[in-house]
Amino acid sequence: MSHAPFTPEWTAALCAAIESDAEYRAVAAKWTWPVALVLEPAPEIGYPESVAVELALDRGHCLGAELRTPDAVTAPFVLTADYPTWKAVVHGDLDLIGAVMHRRIKVEGSLVTLMLHTKAAIALVACARRVPTHFPDEA
Repeated sequence: MSHAPFTPEWTAALCAAIESDAEYRAVAAKWTWPVALVLEPAPEIGYPESVAVELALDRGHCLGAELRTPDAVTAPFVLTADYPTWKAVVHGDLDLIGAVMHRRIKVEGSLVTLMLHTKAAIALVACARRVPTHFPDEA
């Protein structure tokens, strides 16, 4: 069953995909910080306000995930992008690190720390790509 991104079902499936991934567990063994992914408003496809997925990531595990308003996010790392950018990342058409470097994804938190853990970030995106996702603007 596929889920629309940035919904409670997709959020839970993303956490499960992360938690079950041996590659992520290996490369993220030293990552100890929660991360939030923020989707900017896209009212034309059903996202009238910004929404955030906050992932409780710790040493290669996803200890939980919650859908929140951006104001409720407590994660020290927050990645914010518009719908087309997140869609391209999940589809594999856009590299996460490249999107950060070209400022298509805005980062709150230490960019140096994020760059030191690029393998973990790439593995995290690979987990998101395994979640059956139906984008609302696709037929």
